[in-house]
Amino acid sequence: MRSTIPLGKWTGVPVGLHWSVALTVVLIASSLAESVLPELDPGETHTAYWVAGVIVALAFFLSLIAHELAHTVVARRHDVEVDSITLWLLGGVSRFSSEPDDPSVELRLSLAGPAMSLGLGALWWGLAVIVSVAGAPSIWVNSLLWLAFINLVLGVFNLLPAFPLDGGRVLRAIMWRQSDRLHATRTAVRVGRLFALVLVGFGVLLVFSGSLVSGTWFMLLGWFIDVAGRAELAGTVRHDFANFEIVAALMTTSVDTIDEGVSVNEFLHDHVLQRHHSAFPVMRDGSVTGMVSLENLRRVPTDEWSSTTVGDASTPLFGVPIIDPDTTVRAAMDEMDRLSATRALVFADRQLVGIVTHTDLIRALQVHELEVRALKSGETT
Repeated sequence: MRSTIPLGKWTGVPVGLHWSVALTVVLIASSLAESVLPELDPGETHTAYWVAGVIVALAFFLSLIAHELAHTVVARRHDVEVDSITLWLLGGVSRFSSEPDDPSVELRLSLAGPAMSLGLGALWWGLAVIVSVAGAPSIWVNSLLWLAFINLVLGVFNLLPAFPLDGGRVLRAIMWRQSDRLHATRTAVRVGRLFALVLVGFGVLLVFSGSLVSGTWFMLLGWFIDVAGRAELAGTVRHDFANFEIVAALMTTSVDTIDEGVSVNEFLHDHVLQRHHSAFPVMRDGSVTGMVSLENLRRVPTDEWSSTTVGDASTPLFGVPIIDPDTTVRAAMDEMDRLSATRALVFADRQLVGIVTHTDLIRALQVHELEVRALKSGETT
């Protein structure tokens, strides 16, 4: 889910505001000012109702941030970094730079948000009691009680086993202990889609019964759970592919090499044009000394092609990414990015066994994307 309004960094994490939060705050403020508070406390001025409504709506907005930051605190305690937080209709979405690698960690991380909301509900209720005893106007007592109630609703709602809500992640963590993360995610998404269908159906019934606002609210919730759940599933599949698929399955094993003593002119006409490769490992006495590519040749003046050897024009081995066959796609891409390279040499037991290019990895990810789309289509049908 993309944020539309950046809110800066909170505890070092970029926080963004989805348009649905603005809608929520406006609906809460107007509902309190025009309906809820006038019924609970008749006789107050219109301005007083709106002041209380706006303050409570903003306090609810801060409660959403606190809910998500609770996830952040627990995530950091388990070395899981949070890239960003996007606040949405009744909660938020935290983006992690890495996924929890243990179901117990995900369980604790998922429960942190609802626990914060339930705790805030108790806090606001206690504050309402104190304010009431102190003799404050009843409009503020009722405002605090409503704020306590909505935080309790937020906590309970997020505990529903509807992925990607926190309760759905709790369900995934529990199932993950019995199987694997991908299978658990697929099952949790199916359960979440069932909840989404129920919410949409209930919303439609409310609309036809005359409750347009409430019905629209439930349909929006169902829509979000369905869309976000499938997006999370696709992200899990991509994450698992990049972090568990190894280079051995993608590399080219029949590697053409070139001796370092060959001139650039001979290399270009007798090797590059004949074998249609754009890069070759450079050899000296059976050992790899570097890599020569078309990029290297462009740096050699044309009138020096005959006098310059491949060894002179090549990139030394210390400037070439070196990986082993068990390196994951993600690690291989990171190593290439570190050296600003477009390919890596694959060694096993100090012997050259293959070569893999950035294009190979991107193509594998793109093919996997098509499989993910097919998977999402299959989930839909």
